[in-house]
Order: sequence, then structure tokens, then C-alpha cells
Amino acid sequence: MATLATGATAGCVSLGATGGVKVSSMRFTEDIVLGYMALESLRANTDLTVLDETGLGGSAMNFRAVDNGEVDLFWFYTGGAWATIPPKKERVISDAERLYEAVREKFREHYGLAYLNRAPFNNTYAIIADPAWVEETGVETLSGFAEYVDSGNTDLTGVMGPEFQQRADGWPGLAKTYGFDDIRSELDIRNVGPSLTYQIVGEGEAQFGMGFSTNPKIAKYDLVTLEDDEGFFPIYNPAPTVSTAIEEYPSMRDPLNAIGPTLNTEKIMRLNHRVSLQGEDAQTVARDYLQSEGLV
Repeated sequence: MATLATGATAGCVSLGATGGVKVSSMRFTEDIVLGYMALESLRANTDLTVLDETGLGGSAMNFRAVDNGEVDLFWFYTGGAWATIPPKKERVISDAERLYEAVREKFREHYGLAYLNRAPFNNTYAIIADPAWVEETGVETLSGFAEYVDSGNTDLTGVMGPEFQQRADGWPGLAKTYGFDDIRSELDIRNVGPSLTYQIVGEGEAQFGMGFSTNPKIAKYDLVTLEDDEGFFPIYNPAPTVSTAIEEYPSMRDPLNAIGPTLNTEKIMRLNHRVSLQGEDAQTVARDYLQSEGLV
């Protein structure tokens, strides 16, 4: 945080001052893999010095770091970017391409940042549930969950990260949309890291939790994804968000633009599986993928 504060007071920092292109990411497996794809592609396809800042923090921290020049790029998901970055937008855009274009225009107009080609897979939020609890209660949809809770069944434990608990496109917005906002404080919500929620729910230590739809641990623990039957969660396609450094170093653009369009749901789930379940190194997995696609 002290580093971020220093960057904020200094304003935009040039690549010459930082010593190279700094590639950042959020802290969950998929975004780290995407970060390493950007890093490896830039190293292979440009003469730039590329530095590893992956795992910096949450989306807000990463965006501030790119905006003030502390780092130069990270992969940001369209739904989160639209809902959480000022000026925040309450309107939901259900079309993936229109949502992407709206975010790209917002970043260009308000921040002078580039938002490059998106990946077509949708890693949206999901409420995952213990299959034994689902069988016992018959709750299979988020509307059903809301009805169950509103009927006085508040003796439930949920697990989720603190960011999801605060985001407009997270827990507060979900509760408001599905009509259990007045009673959600009676639920036992516990803060855990995103990677642990699947195991905790899968082992029956919590009835539900927040997950990501492309995470292979949903299948590993045989979890139930409650249907978002009112369509609350937006589309989340990742795309590289790049600082003004791209104007000074345009050679960054083509290597970064080439990555996203190659990634579909099947491919990213396979890569996530290799890292999160097989324990392979995220950078190695990213490099292998780029080589298999002829991008490095």
C-alpha cells in the first residue's frame, strides 16, 4: 500500500523511470495465468524489459496501480470494470460485445487507458452450494435461495472474499436484486480467500459460497452452482488494461491483442486445472499455451 501511495503522488510513471513494463494481476489462478501470458508474449515479441508484478491484489488495487503508472497492465474483466470503476454504472449490459465496447470507451474517455482485445470466455461470479444441503432443501436457484432465507432459514454459513462482500456486482447487489437484503445480515458470512471457498463448501463446513464459473474445483468437489435465474451477474470477459505506456511503446499492442481471442471456456478451464489442481507453475503453463497457439 505504501508503494501504491507513492505512485499515486508521483502521477504517471514512465517506463524509463520504472525500468521496464510492469505486468500485474489479481491474486486468483486464472488472472495470474493471464498475467503471465502477457508477460511471456511481451518478452518474446518485443525488445522491452518486462517485469513480474503478478499477484498484486484485488481489482481496485490493480486498476489504481495502472491508472497512476505504478504498473503498466493487468487483465480486467468487463462486468467488474463496468460496475465498479467510476463513473460506476447501474445499467446492466447483457450483450458481451456492447459491454466490452462500453468499458473500452469509459477507460479511454475518463482515464486515457487502453482496453485491448477481450477473451470470449465468461468467468462470471457464481454462488456455489454443498450438494448435500441442496438435496436436503431443494434449493437450486438464487430465487429459491432467497425464498428459503426469507422464510426464516438464516442459520446458514457462507464463505466469500471481502471484495465480493462490498462490490455492487457482488453480495450486496445480489441480495438487493433477489429480495433478501433486509435479512442478509443474519447469515453467518465468513471471510476466506477465493481459492479456499470450494474446499470449505465441498467439505460441508459451509452451505454456500462465492465461486468463479470457470474454476475446475467446482467439478472436483461436485458442487452445485445455483442458477442465476434473474440474470444478476454480468458477463465477465477479461481484457488487458494498459497504461499510457502503450502510446510510447506501441510494440506492446499486437502481442497483447493476439492473446485474448484464442481463449475459450474449454481452454481456460484446462489451464486453470493444471495450475490449481495439478500444482503446475502458472508461468510455465502460460508459456506452454502461447507456444501451442503459435504466439511465441
